[in-house]
Amino acid sequence: MNNEAVIEELTEKQTELIEFLYVDYNGLTRGKVIPLASLKAKLADGIGLTKATLNVSERDTILPVADMTPIGELRLVGDPASAHVLPYIPQVATMMGDIYNLDKTPYASDPRTILKQVVKQLADAGFTVKMAYENEFELFTGDKDHRAPAMPRVAFSTESMDFAYPFILKTINQLQQVGIMPNAYYPEGGIGQHELSMLPQDPVTAADNEVIYKRIIKNTAKDFDLYASFAPKPLVDSAGSGAHIHLSLWRGQDDAFFDADAAMQLSKTGQYFVGGVLNHIRGLLALTCPSVNSYQRLAPGHWSSAYATYGKDNREAAVRIPSTAWGDPASSMNIELKASDATANPYLAFAGLLAAGLDGIQNQTQPGDYCDVDPATLSESQRNEMGIHRLPQTLSQAVDAFVTDSLFQKVFGSQLIDAYAKIKREDDQYYSKLPLEKIAALHRELY
Repeated sequence: MNNEAVIEELTEKQTELIEFLYVDYNGLTRGKVIPLASLKAKLADGIGLTKATLNVSERDTILPVADMTPIGELRLVGDPASAHVLPYIPQVATMMGDIYNLDKTPYASDPRTILKQVVKQLADAGFTVKMAYENEFELFTGDKDHRAPAMPRVAFSTESMDFAYPFILKTINQLQQVGIMPNAYYPEGGIGQHELSMLPQDPVTAADNEVIYKRIIKNTAKDFDLYASFAPKPLVDSAGSGAHIHLSLWRGQDDAFFDADAAMQLSKTGQYFVGGVLNHIRGLLALTCPSVNSYQRLAPGHWSSAYATYGKDNREAAVRIPSTAWGDPASSMNIELKASDATANPYLAFAGLLAAGLDGIQNQTQPGDYCDVDPATLSESQRNEMGIHRLPQTLSQAVDAFVTDSLFQKVFGSQLIDAYAKIKREDDQYYSKLPLEKIAALHRELY
């Protein structure tokens, strides 16, 4: 949809306000709102943003980063292809924005722009990408000071399904109104935990969908006097919530990850992609598991992937190779990154994951032996022999790996890495003074 088409459509729908949104380095969605009468001008000129826009912590502290100061300006330009009327308030439309310099060049530290650049690199290598988040979330009753899990019953139980159906049916209806096609729903293993997955899209659309998906889930929950949290560990004593990333690469109409005769049906291309991901996973975690709360979730024996390894349907491995569909194995091969949660900026998480996989393909990086058991049940010497290593156990460890990874330095640039690391290190210092229950509670309300 171009500028003229989106203006015509939103005028016909009697939209009154238009949001231009972006996702900051905390994984929080922010933006500015204009009246419909200003849309034509703002699509052409963008909306002014301070250069300090992205180096702001979750507590709105501006951190010292070169050329990310209150001096100077950027422009947030709405992408009409991402425009949707909000189903729960149809007087308002929303669209994601790209950030530009005043000379009309893309802003180098804009997450959405970086993802587009990585997607182009894959296209230049002959690949298109399909991907999606698979989100888990928990439903609560009560206010922020008195949260209690809603319907704490057995995982996958029909009793939990019956409780959630009114909420789920309305959620699915609203998701479909903005073009997001659900894939499957079920009550998950945590107390009050649920999962509603989406069908895959191209990477930029999939990241856009993650933004509005979480928003619709949260707003729909309010209609049923519920609160939805996507925090990785909203309760210390319950299973954590992941936002697993599924993806596949394609050459034309062919799934490039599929080989009927290969082990696990994973092609050489797929093996190299996994090899690249595992080679860079310590730094990648700073993007896919980017909060202090993330590391309350990443523990052995919790189906959350505590080890850098891969395996067929191994839910304790960082990378799972899912079984293919019986009816169409050649078009259903994908890989799943389990070491991922919804505190991430989806554009940065996708860009880092795809860049790592592409690096593996280009360098023919072998992933090593696959693991068909829970790595925690192996001895340390057995894990070392298989090349299986523990993932970073703190945000600080992941950030240290991120800033020293030469691939990520090239993909994200020194300014973004400096700002991102400072934000995450400030978080690490802030939360280090708090008990585990308080850390979980604060993230439960923020995400």
